[in-house]
Parts: sequence; C-alpha cells; structure tokens
Amino acid sequence: MHELVLVGRTDDNTGLIFMDEDGQEFVVAIDDHIRRNINVPTPRDDADQPFGVSPRDIQSRLRRGETAASIAFEAGVDEDRIARYAGPVLAERAHMAQRAANTAIRRPHSEILLSEIVVNQLALRDVDTLSLVWDSYRREDGRWTVTVTWPSGSGSGSAQWVFDPAGGSVVALDDEARWLFEDEVARTQTVAEPVQEVRPRLVGLPTVAEPEIDVDEYVDEDFPQDYKNDDDAIEPPAWAGPGQPTMPVQVAPAPPVDNSPSWDDILFGHRPDGQ
Repeated sequence: MHELVLVGRTDDNTGLIFMDEDGQEFVVAIDDHIRRNINVPTPRDDADQPFGVSPRDIQSRLRRGETAASIAFEAGVDEDRIARYAGPVLAERAHMAQRAANTAIRRPHSEILLSEIVVNQLALRDVDTLSLVWDSYRREDGRWTVTVTWPSGSGSGSAQWVFDPAGGSVVALDDEARWLFEDEVARTQTVAEPVQEVRPRLVGLPTVAEPEIDVDEYVDEDFPQDYKNDDDAIEPPAWAGPGQPTMPVQVAPAPPVDNSPSWDDILFGHRPDGQ
C-alpha cells in the first residue's frame, strides 16, 4: 500500500492532490463522502500540542520557508514535535518546485525548460548537476519563490526565481538567476546563427566601345568596285582573346597571274634577264 501526502487542491478546487514517495500525483474528487469525513472532529491530546503555536500556524510558517528547527527553538519544544506537521507542507513545496522546473521558458528560436537551462549552464561551469537541490516557498502575494542550490568550492551557490502557478510564468529574482538566463540566450543565439559562406564575386571588367569604322575608306580605290561591297570578300572576325574581338577587314583578292608564254619564250626558250 502506498502512503500518500496531501499537496494541495486542483486548479478548479474540485479535487485534492496527493503525492506518493516517488513523486507520482493522485487526484481525489471532493464529494459529499470526503466532506463528511473531513469535518468529523478528531480527539486531540493537548499534551502533544506544541506550547504557544498551533499546527495550522506551524504549517503556514513552514509553507513560507521557515524551518522546523527555527519554529521549535522559538516555541521552546523539541524539533520532532514540529516535524510531525511538516510532511504535507514539504511535499507541497517540492511539488511547486517541480512545476516551476518543468515550466517552458521562451528563447529566441525555441522553448526550453527551466531545469534544462540550469543543468546546461551549470554543467559548463563544471558543477555536479546531480547535486542540485530544488525547493520553493509560498510568498505573501500567492506566488512562489523557487530556489536551486549546488555545491561550490567550500560553500554553495544558489539562484532564485518567482513562479506564478496560475500564469505559468517564471521570472529571475537574483543576479545568479539572471546570469543563467543571459548565458543561455547568448549560447542559443550563437548556435542558431548560420555561418555565412564566403563565395567569390565575379566582377565585370569595363568594356570600351569600339568606334565604327567605314570599311570603304580602307579599300584602295584602284580595286574594282565589285570587291568593295562583296560580302564574300570579308573574312570572319578573328578573336585575340576573351572580350577582345578584332575588327573585320575587307580583303581584296590578288590579281590573276598571266601564265601564257611570251614570244621570247617561244623563240629562245627563256625570258631574257632584266626583262
């Protein structure tokens, strides 16, 4: 049989929340049967009551964060007599601390649980994250102060947040909590920013416009006119290199060679020298 402790009511006040030693929650609906049994007075042994403080006051002070040792010292009784009333309250405080740790915190590019922020950032500081202790206590305004402590050298470190169960919000309360938040933001921004690839940029070289040239001005007037405007006589442009074409120039064909023999060749078999 599991032993359960009362940790509070449901949000709509229609049920009671209980928790076992493993942290598993159970909800019991508040019906007439529960009401009748709760309202039945139970006999109390006045000798067992702490002197000068009632059980309700003990639980209220424990819920606000006071320790059983301080309450026992003030009441002048043994701490064991105070601790017997602390079980349900300590379970409630642990429950609220767990709810705060599981609250999603908005980051620039995603959401992350408060517990993950704490574990990730403290691990970077070489803190043993298995030794973290979460706790909470109720504030006067109905919200809860959530604390996490860890060993640090010969002492300990701690961070505090304000947790609003109704709104599901968490706000940093001290410098250490703010540093954890700021370090996490800087880390996620650094990881999320894509590395820009540096690519070579092609730069166009300026081109110089070639002047228009009248081809007819460069054709010898002694050439027959048939060659001046003959498209077949224009050679295709040659390329001196990328982006540097040569200007097409009209080329006149060579005059025909007369190969018919002269009279000297016929009579003497050769052409006289110098002629």
